[in-house]
Amino acid sequence: MAAKTIRYTATLRLDHVNELRELAQEKKIPSVNYAISIAIDSYIRERRAAEYEAQMKDASQDKAFMSRTMNCADDFSAIDGEVDGKW
Repeated sequence: MAAKTIRYTATLRLDHVNELRELAQEKKIPSVNYAISIAIDSYIRERRAAEYEAQMKDASQDKAFMSRTMNCADDFSAIDGEVDGKW
């Protein structure tokens, strides 16, 4: 299912818009709107990844979290060996 969309007005640098228009005219991108949407998607993914990385860094300093994580890894270590590395 396609994501719902809305119209939204934003202020963009003229040189960026002009470059995107050129790319669209040269058929290197489907449209200016497409490129803006892809850039927003990319930015959101990068921010989420950075947030997750920061959370994991904080968690790595939590002794109780690390103990539970290592215990879980130990619990599953025998199971991983049973399949001879094949899935």
